[in-house]
Amino acid sequence: MSLTTQEMDHFKQILLSRKDEIKEMRERNDSFGNDTEFPKESTGELSNYDNHPGDLGTELFEKEKDIALNDLHEKELEDIDAALKSIDEGDYGVCKTCGQDIIKERLEAVPSTLYCKEHSPGQNSSDDRPVEEAVSGPDYKRRSNDGKDATFFDAEDTWQAVAKYGTSETPSDFTDPDKRDYNEMYEDSDDDDGYVEEYESFVATDITGNERSVIHNRNHEEYEEELDREEERQLDKDKYDK
Repeated sequence: MSLTTQEMDHFKQILLSRKDEIKEMRERNDSFGNDTEFPKESTGELSNYDNHPGDLGTELFEKEKDIALNDLHEKELEDIDAALKSIDEGDYGVCKTCGQDIIKERLEAVPSTLYCKEHSPGQNSSDDRPVEEAVSGPDYKRRSNDGKDATFFDAEDTWQAVAKYGTSETPSDFTDPDKRDYNEMYEDSDDDDGYVEEYESFVATDITGNERSVIHNRNHEEYEEELDREEERQLDKDKYDK
């Protein structure tokens, strides 16, 4: 069901109002300060020579943030102009991809949109990573013993033992959707420290490899519980297969 003339005028006024709001904001803050020279004019300094690198780093961050905010406003103005053109041409409220009507609730929330929810652009995030990651990475990967299949405590284990207390990584730095906890925000966070198989954390032998014994600790309890669950799943599977 296409929009009526009154509804078209309603959304046109919303778009024009938002456009004036953005233009006024950009004039008031000089496009987020992007019209000034960086970094001397933004800091009020005559020279950068005697400034601490950390201070300039802060200014660089602020400048990058202002550029991003300015780009967002420019993109929104482009979307508003495209929506106003669509209104003038009489096809506003119709998805440019599928040709179906865009629900009014979506137009109220995002009046500049030209697509329905199912065909809105940018729904899929890219998994592309910086090319530098092919040659950069944790230092432990370049140590002498890190390529060996061994169970001793190596440089990778050292890194994991330290990294569990916090790193600079965030969920956005990983393409693995299963990483949702900040305790997992480092590489190979699910690896065990000091042993390979789970049972090695509670099975012990003497110096000769004999006199095997089981240490009843927390890992042993969790291992037994997982075995019980696996047995139940197998019984259920066998029952349904009959």
